[in-house]
Amino acid sequence: MTLFGLATLLAGVVALITGVALDWPSFDLIGIGLLAAVVLGFGVVARRSRLVIEREIQPPRVPKGSPAIAFLTFTNRGRRSLPVSVATQPFGKQRVRTVIPKLRGGERGTRAYRLPTTRRGIFDVQPIEVTRRDAFELFRLSRKHGHPERIWVYPRIVPLRRLPAGQTRHLEGPSSDTSPQGNITFHRLRDYVAGDDLRLVHWRSSARAGHLLVKHNVDTSQPYTVVVLDLRPSLYTEESFEQAVDVAASVLVASAADKAPVELRLTDGSVVGGRRLREVTPIVDHLTGVQADPGGTLRTQLLALRRMRGGTSLVVVTGELDTDDLAYVANLRRRFDRLVVISIDPETRAPLDFPGVRLIVAPDADAVAAAWNLQVHA
Repeated sequence: MTLFGLATLLAGVVALITGVALDWPSFDLIGIGLLAAVVLGFGVVARRSRLVIEREIQPPRVPKGSPAIAFLTFTNRGRRSLPVSVATQPFGKQRVRTVIPKLRGGERGTRAYRLPTTRRGIFDVQPIEVTRRDAFELFRLSRKHGHPERIWVYPRIVPLRRLPAGQTRHLEGPSSDTSPQGNITFHRLRDYVAGDDLRLVHWRSSARAGHLLVKHNVDTSQPYTVVVLDLRPSLYTEESFEQAVDVAASVLVASAADKAPVELRLTDGSVVGGRRLREVTPIVDHLTGVQADPGGTLRTQLLALRRMRGGTSLVVVTGELDTDDLAYVANLRRRFDRLVVISIDPETRAPLDFPGVRLIVAPDADAVAAAWNLQVHA
């Protein structure tokens, strides 16, 4: 019941009591009329709705700023016409409204509206709400239609050129069963699978085993990239942190071309990906929900990498640059062929030179992309 409806109800009761107490028929009629309006209004909104709404969101995973469309299909399953109504879609802190036209009995219709995808994150899209009102606005009743759905708004991916593979430091190359087959280094024998090249069959071993065995070769030139993202909020503004996440996601996507393995390390201690991972989607999924975290330091992650096997490229993404961290990055030259540090700083300063480290200082992801495509491949 609205405030106007409550006031109408009270006015009707007061008028009816006054009319009876004073034996004043006019007040009795006013009271009965107001109470009748309240009863009729309640009956209108309380009547079971014959409106059925189904919703489908396509696509459920989109980059930030790209369109995600909600498609509504609504049907009047009753015999009476339904008046024009407004469907409200809660989405985060925003509410998207769309008009459902008048529907005759059995009539069906569709509507589509765009969900706001300007913010990165994992959002639970709540059911559609349709509010019914009586003619006098005495009562309002909201009903929910559909079920909650989840939508993933990925970081924005800016176009980056893939880092060159550089000199391979690990002569044995990738050495796991998930390594892509190549023709450079023998890894092991495995059972024949339909579609395998018969030229790879090892006939002598097959004769001893009694079934076909083929050689599994690995590509020793396969690049391996590690991206470290600094989550410390003291280094960022709210906007520059989002730009840093966009840059980290963009580097990972560019580096993972042709199923090359990549790894993401965060200063909160999280590690996603690795040499066995051949698909970048789980890493981008993780970045979709990541938030600034004061725990941990960049140096802790860099020191941990000194105990690791290393790889082809190390890319560090941070906010306001602490020049003392560059020495810790440079100490990883024996572990990685290429070292790149990206500083997202709205108050861009002149880039520094540091031996063995490529340094990019830029205010946003687009400026990073321009500098990356010019400098990193030089």
